[in-house]
Amino acid sequence: MDRDDITGRLGEIGCPALVVHGSEDAAIPLARAEQMREGLADPATFTLIGGAPHASNLTHPGAVNAEIVNFLRRLAD
Repeated sequence: MDRDDITGRLGEIGCPALVVHGSEDAAIPLARAEQMREGLADPATFTLIGGAPHASNLTHPGAVNAEIVNFLRRLAD
């Protein structure tokens, strides 16, 4: 991929963030997703979708949507 690496700028993101990662993601290793979460300023939430590949929102929409709804509900509280 010819994309700029902005990993060092993740801490500039100051709004709540949700990182969703599939446990079977072959494109992005789990360690890389965890690194993204650690680089984000708080509040940031990480959720692992069991058995899901890279496009977990397409293959496991129920689980992903539930995590999004839970994330948004926590923001509303």
